[in-house]
Amino acid sequence: MGKKVGCIGCGVMGGALMSAVCKVENTEVHISDVDLSKAEQFAASNKAVAEKNNKNVLQNSEYVFLAVKPNYLASVLDEICAVLSKDELNKKVFVSIAAGIRISTIEEKLGKNAKIIRVMPNTPAIVSEGMIALAPNESVSGDEISTVEDLLAKAGSVQVVPEHLMDGITAVSGSGPAYGYLFVEALADAAVKFGMPRKQAVVFAAQTLKGAASMVLETGKHPGQLKDEVCSPAGTTIEAVRVLEEKGFRAAIISAATAAFEKSVQLSNK
Repeated sequence: MGKKVGCIGCGVMGGALMSAVCKVENTEVHISDVDLSKAEQFAASNKAVAEKNNKNVLQNSEYVFLAVKPNYLASVLDEICAVLSKDELNKKVFVSIAAGIRISTIEEKLGKNAKIIRVMPNTPAIVSEGMIALAPNESVSGDEISTVEDLLAKAGSVQVVPEHLMDGITAVSGSGPAYGYLFVEALADAAVKFGMPRKQAVVFAAQTLKGAASMVLETGKHPGQLKDEVCSPAGTTIEAVRVLEEKGFRAAIISAATAAFEKSVQLSNK
């Protein structure tokens, strides 16, 4: 029997995750958005059902994704409590992608027995290369966690983590794509400096970074070992690595991620 999935919110991230869910066999997806045309456009492209209001999404779904901005989440949770009886509410699984909103905050609205999973995706989910962290509360069963993993698998890599790691995950994989884009842009700038056309330079830089990441994931080797394998004695790469170390490359990345982590903690505590 297929799963009935709903999503309140059809923004960039919500749309990306639901596009992946729509690819799962025997899955029925209902989606709503404050801009109905946005939901209708998504539904037409992904074989989903666009609903005119959140109430219809809630009544037609077993798994409900909350893909609204953090400042709108409280009003959506109030609406859920108004639409569903406590018994109906406790039978559904609520999946929140609202950044910085803790499970305990959602429990204050929906109740301690509500089934809640906090999710931290990142933008590469748009091209099915996302890194997605799931943190469930104690009310969610193992089978329900596995179902959400399966639903999101086509958006990228999915891992279950304890919630206390979410601020660190926000700093590493949530914000991390921006660090990668800066690296690609800088490497492409170097290629342009050496005479390569800009468009071609970006392809060389981006594919190089993508290939390096794939080597880490697919070989299982430590990044340091892979780096050593590229560095020939007295060669070009070790000279470049020496300059990166001299300029504090590693320290800069760690400091940047730490700043993002501290900001995430600050936002979560508001």
